[in-house]
This record gives sequence, structure tokens and C-alpha cells, in this order.
Amino acid sequence: MSAPSDITEILWSWGPGESRLALLAGERVMELRIERPEALTGAVFLGRVTAVDRALDAAFLDIGTGERPGFLAGAAALGLTEGGALAVQIRAEARGGKGPKLSADLLGCPPHVLAGIATAKAPSPLWRPHVLERLLAANPGVTHVAVDDAAALAEARRWFPTAERRALPEVEDALDEALTPVVALASGGRLVIEPTAALTAIDVDSGGSRPADANREAVAAIARQTRLRGIGGQIAVDFVSGPKGTPYKLAAALKRAVASDPVPTHVFGVTPLGMVELTRERRGAALAETLCRRHTELTAESLVLTGLRRVLAEADARPGVALALVVAPEVAMALSRLGEAMTETERRLGRALPIRSEPGRSRDDILIEGHSS
Repeated sequence: MSAPSDITEILWSWGPGESRLALLAGERVMELRIERPEALTGAVFLGRVTAVDRALDAAFLDIGTGERPGFLAGAAALGLTEGGALAVQIRAEARGGKGPKLSADLLGCPPHVLAGIATAKAPSPLWRPHVLERLLAANPGVTHVAVDDAAALAEARRWFPTAERRALPEVEDALDEALTPVVALASGGRLVIEPTAALTAIDVDSGGSRPADANREAVAAIARQTRLRGIGGQIAVDFVSGPKGTPYKLAAALKRAVASDPVPTHVFGVTPLGMVELTRERRGAALAETLCRRHTELTAESLVLTGLRRVLAEADARPGVALALVVAPEVAMALSRLGEAMTETERRLGRALPIRSEPGRSRDDILIEGHSS
């Protein structure tokens, strides 16, 4: 069962082709969300049942997105049969060659959408919530929303009338923190977080501090970092060795620390080698999977979207200056695949944005050139 939400503030940093949202409890960023046009979490579809697996008590539905069929648990209670139609909501995105996870419980779905189900043809999309609408519904304790873009502010005020506009450097700071493999602890120790194909390994290093201090601080840090990074699946933690019984005490402390995580998280216990095992339910791709390739190396698409953000910020700071981007060939190719983001950038600029591909340039070296128009 999910824990009640502790989120009190949402920060929305808009960019062409990508929105970055930080969810805060008090003054601390607890979660980060990356929203791109292809994201479908929360969307409602009229699906067509392609198969029913009695052994799994599950059904597979084609929802018309071109992905593998979605997975829906509890098929027996719904009386589903192959070829039938059912309105479903996406709970977790498709990943790793598997289709999306679906639910027959349609949360927050407007009445007019429900009324239109009877005349819709399966498979077809029915409704896609705005990211802020979805986050506000999931976090009813939010008392403050801030946005860094004028157009996005107008959108935000549809769902949160008192939303304000301001610069949001803390979103970038939290994103940098969530992508680094090393997390410093106050005592001088550190966490090293390493995702692998099978699980996420977390090593606690005392770094010359007292092992007990490093372990104590690591418990709170692990609970926050797994949530901040959107880590799902199996997690193994190697705490600093201590007196007999230390791993079991730390497992109990970690269980208390993750109790506030709204995503179901279960601490299973201690392995024969003394590592603490836990699992966190997958709710789509982890932050690093969305933004990076090979651990913390940003994908070309992520570099492009960051570059377009920088162009718009530069245009605001230097009105009247015609800007251009100089990028590596790989980044230029990625930009050609992100036509919607490029179109939105040029619409905001009021002019075309020239792109120059420069062989030999480092992929993460994006140069913004400008001259007076």
C-alpha cells in the first residue's frame, strides 16, 4: 500500500520538448519528474484484449500505441475475454521490451471521457492528463506551485490559480545531484550508487568517519535517493561492517525510513553476506534511464533539449541577438529527430535557429553563437 503523500510544493521548469518537475517536502526536493511528449503515464485508452492468461490472472491489451500489449492484473474479476474492449489507464510506462502496466481503475478521469467510452472504437486513446494536473491529483497536500516560464504559468493556473513565476535553479541542482553516482554524507562518508541490468547496488563508505555515523546517515540518504532517482526493482545495500547484529538493525531502520515513500518499498532482510535487500515498485523508467546512456553519460537527446533550454535563456538575456548552435554531428542528428522541440524553440525565438554540425567537437560541448540582428 502506498504511503500518504508528503509533498507540499511543485516546481515546474519548462523547456522545449521537455519539462522538469521537482516535488518538495518542506524545502527538500524528494522527487524529480521528466516529462516528454512520448510520456503516457496516467493516460486512458480503450484497449482490446489480445490474450487472457488464467495462470497469471492477467490480460494483455492492445492500446494502439504500437508498443507491446499492456499488462493488466486481475483479469478473472473483470470477466475479460479475448477480443473484448476495456477502458484502462497506464500506471507504468513500457520499458525493457515489456509493454506498459495497466489498471482498470480510472483515477481523476473527467466524466465526459467516461461518457464517451460507449461510442469509442478499440484500440484508441481517450484522455491524456496534463502532467501538473496528474501530480496535483496524486499530491493533495500541495500548497505552492512555481513555474519558470510565462506560457507554462498560464497553463499551471488552470489547475492551481495561485501559481507564481520565478527562476528555479534548485531544479537543476537536484537533477545534478540525482545523476551523480557518489552522494556525500555529512560525517565525511559517502554512498556509491551503481545501477546494473539486474539490480541497483549501493555501497556505504565511511571515508574515515565513524562507521556507526556513516551507516546512520546512509539510511536516510538511501531512502531519499531511491525516491529522488526513481529507482525501481531490486536494490542491494552494503553498509559499513560493524558489531554483530549491525545489518539487522540497519535493515529495521531502513524499513522505517522508506515508510514515507509513496511508491511501495519493501525491505526483505539481510543476505548471508550481510547485505540489506529491498525492492521498490517500478513506476516507469528511472531518471538515469530517461536522461542517460551508459550510467551517467547523457543521451544525445538529453544534450539537445538542454541546449535548446540554454538558447531560450540566452535569448531572454540578450534580446535582439540572433543565435545559432554549434554541435557535434551526433547531437545534430538527434536534433533532427526532435522536430516538435525545435519548432517550439523557433516559435519562441521568432526566427529560425541555425544549427552547425562541427566534426571533431565533443558531444557535450554545445556552443551558442550570437550576433546582433
